[in-house]
Parts: sequence; C-alpha cells; structure tokens
Amino acid sequence: MSRSLFAVFTLGLAVGFASAQEKKPPTLGDKVIEYAKKQKGKQVGDGECAALATEAFKEVGAKSRQKDNPNAGDYVWGDLVLTVEFKKDKGKAESTGKLSDVKPGDVVQFRDTTWVTRNGNVISTTTATHHTAVVLTVDKGRSVIRTLHQNHNGKKVVQEGTLSLNDLKAGWIRVYRPVAE
Repeated sequence: MSRSLFAVFTLGLAVGFASAQEKKPPTLGDKVIEYAKKQKGKQVGDGECAALATEAFKEVGAKSRQKDNPNAGDYVWGDLVLTVEFKKDKGKAESTGKLSDVKPGDVVQFRDTTWVTRNGNVISTTTATHHTAVVLTVDKGRSVIRTLHQNHNGKKVVQEGTLSLNDLKAGWIRVYRPVAE
C-alpha cells in the first residue's frame, strides 16, 4: 500500500472512530419526546393533558410527578429549568432561567395563562387555567416553544401546539427536566 493511500485509509478510520465516539446515548428527554411523537393523533391514557407526560415518564423510566408546588395542582415534573411569569404591575413577562436551557422532552406546566397572539389584523386569545405539555422544539431567536399536548380545544388526542413567550399576558409556565427513577 502506498503512503498516500495508507494516510487516506488511516484518516478515514480516525474520522469513523471519532464519529462513533460522538454519538451519545439518548437522554431521558430524548426518550420522552420520542414516545410523545409516536402518540401524535392518538389518545394517551384518559386523554387528560397530564396523561401524556405521565405515560411517557413510565415508558422511559423517569421519576413520576413530584409534590405539587407552589400550590395544590401545580404539577412538578422534575428539575425546574425555566419559569416565565406575567407580572401585571410591570405589564410584561419575566423569566427565571434561560430559554436556551429548555430541551425537547422537557415538560411545560401552565397555571392561569392567557396568551394574546396577533397575526396581521387578527388577534386571538387562548387561555389555559391548568395544562401540561411536552416540549417538541425551541426557537430561542423568536422565544417560541413548540409542544405536543392533548386535551386542548376539546381534542383529547396528542397534537402540536405553539407557545410564543412574548404573547403571555397572564399567569405562568414552568418547564421541568425529567429525572431518572
């Protein structure tokens, strides 16, 4: 074998070895979102919003919901990553944590939220007194979280949703990272 051919062969082996080493095992979040994607268009459990996260956590070996906080019914799904709360006195939403830390498979818990969205001349308002969704993607540049959720708009099947954090006009959301059992 010539030296140049040997060098190309050796370089190819090194690149292949490096690529194999870069592949990390899937995180719990990766497993949660994989499960949630497979449920799209289907009803999970009783069709209530929290059933999607509950069943995903069971399936992937994540710790089940923890003690409600700050109040009864405010579900806690793991480690708190981000809180976004509308401050009425300031007329804007404020965050604790960074949107850039939110990942697919994290779980969003809503409390008393109102979202006002403007699309041209059309303004729409959506409310969620109490809701749970799984993060599908995050667009940090536009402050948008795409989700998978169920029991929304009268539909008890898993569907996609979009949250523009700039459109939050009341209440709060908390984003949690699943924790291993």
